[in-house]
Amino acid sequence: MLRLISSVVLLFSSVVAASPLPDFPFVHVTGQAKLDVTPDKAQIRFQLRQTGTTAEQATRGVYQQGDKFLAFLQNKGLTAQVIDAAQISKEALFKDYQDRSIIGYEASQPITLTLENMEYYVAIMDYLFTQPQIFSIHSSFDHSQREQFELTLSEKAAANAKQRAARLAAAQGAQLSSVFAITENGGFGSLADDFGFGSAHVSFGRMEKMAADSGITGALLAPKHITLQKSVNVIYKLQP
Repeated sequence: MLRLISSVVLLFSSVVAASPLPDFPFVHVTGQAKLDVTPDKAQIRFQLRQTGTTAEQATRGVYQQGDKFLAFLQNKGLTAQVIDAAQISKEALFKDYQDRSIIGYEASQPITLTLENMEYYVAIMDYLFTQPQIFSIHSSFDHSQREQFELTLSEKAAANAKQRAARLAAAQGAQLSSVFAITENGGFGSLADDFGFGSAHVSFGRMEKMAADSGITGALLAPKHITLQKSVNVIYKLQP
């Protein structure tokens, strides 16, 4: 009987010891900072896709489309160094779900194009959208000085967290003491989901029409600015 009671007490003690919450008065706050910048870099992802009655016909169709796109880039003064191409994949085309007779083949190749400036962005997008065998076109935007911006955002987010903590503490008649934890990654038990620097991410600002040199009349849009965001979570001890 005594052994059973001891086991229960030990189990209860281990549960208490595993609690992620500090055993002193504290305040947990999140500081945030944002910065609007004009994008000067772009990344475009798309797929070359060709079908054919034979696997060779479909595959060579992808090769030819790739060569045609490289020629287009060279005409703009860009080289193959801006392209990152994945392995070509091939799938059989069947007559229908019941009849699995092969009637042809489809070959595809994912391509990632990285532009270190926005000069040819619109012309390239016009080209991609007007080609019949290029699909799944997606763009993302960034800035070449992202690292410097993120350092500034981290400092501002930390300052914002301190201001919020001081206001919360003052509202309860308390004062801040020292920082107990500040982290770029979660790892504090039940607080882990909310605790940590979220990676600075990009959201698009107002979109504006950009002129293309392809001669096509349209309304291709690109972001006038992107918003870089950073957040930091801090636990402050409160003075007793």
